[in-house]
Amino acid sequence: MCSILNAMSQLNLHHDNSQSISLSSKDEDLVEWCDALNFFARLAAYIAILAVMVLVVLMILKYITELDNESGNLEVIRSVTVSETDRLWPEKTESITYGTCEDDIETGSCSSGEDLYDARICVICYDEQRNCFFVPCGHCATCYECALRIYDEENKVCPVCRRIIGKVRKLFAP
Repeated sequence: MCSILNAMSQLNLHHDNSQSISLSSKDEDLVEWCDALNFFARLAAYIAILAVMVLVVLMILKYITELDNESGNLEVIRSVTVSETDRLWPEKTESITYGTCEDDIETGSCSSGEDLYDARICVICYDEQRNCFFVPCGHCATCYECALRIYDEENKVCPVCRRIIGKVRKLFAP
C-alpha cells in the first residue's frame, strides 16, 4: 500500500546556498499514483457509508409503515364493532325531533334529524330546504329567502366562510 512516508522517502531534499528548499522527485509518477489511489479509496469508503445510511433509513421507514398498518387494522376492527350511535344501556326508544316544528308534531311538518344531517335544511331558519348558493364562495347553506335577507343587509357575508357575497343564485331542481 502506498503511504505518505513511502512517498516522502522517494523525495530528495536539495539544499542550495540560498534560503529556500526545493523538493524534487525522481519518481513523480509514483506520488501521483499514490494520490489517485488514496482518492479512489476515500471515494469508495464514502459511497459505502452512504449506502449503509440509505439502507438504515429504508429499514426504519419499512418498520414504521408496518407498525402503522398493524395499528390501522385494529382501528378498523374497533370502528366496525363499536359505533358512536350504539347505546351503552339500551332502555327504551325515545323519539327526539331535531330542528323546529311549525305548528303541530302530529301533522309531520317538523324537520327531522336526517334532514339536518344530510344538509337539506336552511341553517338560518331551519324551516325550508336549502335551495340557493352564494357567489363567489359557492356555499349552499340557506334557503332563498334567508339568502336574500343576508344579501340585503349592510354586512353581506357568507354565514359559512365570512367572505363578501357578490350575488345569490337560486338552485333549480328538476
